Amino acid sequence: MKTHLPWSCCLLLTLVLTGCGGAIALPDAAEVSAVRVTAGDAVTLHTDRDWIEGFLRQAAEAVSTGRKSVQDAPDQPGAVRVELGTGETPDWSVLYVYEAEDGCCLEQPYEWIWQGDDALWTLVTAGAPPAVTAMAEFPKGGDCR
Repeated sequence: MKTHLPWSCCLLLTLVLTGCGGAIALPDAAEVSAVRVTAGDAVTLHTDRDWIEGFLRQAAEAVSTGRKSVQDAPDQPGAVRVELGTGETPDWSVLYVYEAEDGCCLEQPYEWIWQGDDALWTLVTAGAPPAVTAMAEFPKGGDCR
């Protein structure tokens, strides 16, 4: 019985840690051919390698909140849809980025929610129309934790 206790503890710890989210699942930067950002009615297509790598680097630094995403899109004012296109004829995967009290949140529908920082929000909304970036029009959502 005693020999099984350490294995049981390790298994339980592993299940708890992996069940609370973890690192965000992002494609390798070399695989991403384009990033389509939809903020309100404005759609911007990014194909610049530096922009794509910068976005992926910023997104990878987001920290898990341990909260699960339970819908197609977050119910947050001003949420920006970010689609990552991989391959020559892009296969698109979706993320949402929205502003929260402590920075910004990244959400993968039906997966997890991560806490990012203001630099990520600034990168995603750069070039968006003023109505999208004006917080008077889009008040910050709640805390994404």
